[in-house]
Amino acid sequence: MKKLLVALLITIMGLGLVGCGREKAAQTPQDEPKPAAASKTITIGVMPDVESIPFIIAEKNGYFAKEGVKVKLLNFKSAKDRDSALQGGKLDGMITDVLAVVFANEGGIKMRIISRNDGNIELMAGKASGIKTIQELKGRTIGLSTNTIMEYTADQMLIAGGVKPEEVKKITIPPLPTRYEMLQGGRVDAAILPEPLAGLAVEGGALVLNSSDAMANKPGAIAFTADSIRQYPEEVKAVFRAYNNAVDYLDKEPAENYSDYVIQSQGFPEGVKDSLKLPDYQKAVKPDQKIVDNVVKWLKDKELIKGDYKYQDIVDGTILR
Repeated sequence: MKKLLVALLITIMGLGLVGCGREKAAQTPQDEPKPAAASKTITIGVMPDVESIPFIIAEKNGYFAKEGVKVKLLNFKSAKDRDSALQGGKLDGMITDVLAVVFANEGGIKMRIISRNDGNIELMAGKASGIKTIQELKGRTIGLSTNTIMEYTADQMLIAGGVKPEEVKKITIPPLPTRYEMLQGGRVDAAILPEPLAGLAVEGGALVLNSSDAMANKPGAIAFTADSIRQYPEEVKAVFRAYNNAVDYLDKEPAENYSDYVIQSQGFPEGVKDSLKLPDYQKAVKPDQKIVDNVVKWLKDKELIKGDYKYQDIVDGTILR
């Protein structure tokens, strides 16, 4: 039964973060600015991940309505589908990461980060690898997706542990479920995974070597199009007030009072309940400039982008005051 539940979770997660890499958005024509309408519905793309949960709770508890804003949450099973919706003009905002925002701007879509998000990514060794420290990863295999938030995070963790990224053998495994299975089956020595697959891997015997939580290096982001911010600033501000109300709720309310709803709404099987680790959610705040600058430098060093992006070019300074 447990294997069935794990398989169900893996299917649902699918390629959740694969599209966060070098899938440059096609340039789309920008509409002329129009006055904000009271009936405007703000559409936000969310994923089956822990980062989206404050938005799920805000909708469930009526916080958006309380703040006087109409919000439609569009659920996507892959970042590729989410980014396609963005290119098609169907989204005002989305749960994403700094790398994806830079790639969007590089491709001609003006996106602005309003807040960081609180997802956690973990670098872990397989149960049969014998690896206990990051130093022991030298010459060993690590499963990840290249040119993505996953590879960026892995590189930062390796460097922090005294290992040069080129001293390990990076095995490209974009699909998260395949990466999880290869780690559990001993086909790679280590892997980098987000929740909830990270929690399942630990439950199966994997050893966490480092995490973005521990490093305080989280390149996750909540971003909106520059047009939506310009045309509907009051609505977007209301969205983040509701987000903060949801964070207050998650901080004070016992998890058992909402975990079943979250698991159901996110499509997680009930079997994940014991291993799912939710972040210590924080109220909306702009990302650390050092992290943004470091991401841009990493992308430039790898020759993944041509543009020179400053903090103020991709981070909005008008919504969160």
